Amino acid sequence: MKKNYYILIAIILGLAIGGATAYRAISKAWGIEVIDNNGWRSFENLAIEQLDVYARAYLAQTGHLPLPLDQAIYFHTFVDEYGDRLASSCDYEISGGEFSAYWWSISLHDTDFKRFENPAHRYSFNMTNLIRFSDGRYKVNISADVKSGNWLPLSVEAAENNIGFMVSLRLYGIDKNLLPKLPEIKLPKISKLGCL
Repeated sequence: MKKNYYILIAIILGLAIGGATAYRAISKAWGIEVIDNNGWRSFENLAIEQLDVYARAYLAQTGHLPLPLDQAIYFHTFVDEYGDRLASSCDYEISGGEFSAYWWSISLHDTDFKRFENPAHRYSFNMTNLIRFSDGRYKVNISADVKSGNWLPLSVEAAENNIGFMVSLRLYGIDKNLLPKLPEIKLPKISKLGCL
C-alpha cells in the first residue's frame, strides 16, 4: 500500500513538472534561435522542417506564419534604446531610415503579439505612408496624447494602467546580402521622451 502511494506521488510530480516545463517551453519559444540587434529580436529558424515539437507548438499558439528569412524578417522589441521596458505611461519616438527591402512596416502590439487596440484605430505605418524628412529619414511618435505627423496612439486606459507593449518591424524581400549581417544592420532607435 505504501509503495503504491509513492508511485502515485511520483506520477503526479512527473506530470506537474512535465506540464510546467512544456508550458514554459511553448510560451517562451525554447528551441528557437534568436537574432538580437540592440534590443530588437527576431526568430532565426522558424521556416525549417527540423523544428522541434515545442517550437511547432509555439507557432501554433501564437499564430505566427513563418516565411524563409530571404522573404520576410520580423523584428520585435519590448524595450527602448537603453533596455527599459516599453510602458504605455510614457511617450516615445522611433527614428530611422530606409531599409534594403521591397516593403517594410512598423507597428504596435501588446506583449502577446496581438494588435494594440486604441481609439484612433491606427496600428502601423509603412514605407509608403510615413511622413519623411528631405533625407528620407522619419520619426514616429508613440503616445496616449494626440500628436501631429506620424503618431501611433496608445489608449488613455493603457497609459493609466502602465500596460507594457511591443514594437514590431516587418521587412519583406530583404537584400539577401544582408542576411548574415542581421545582428548588425541599422534598425530604428526608440527613445523615451517622458512619462506620466
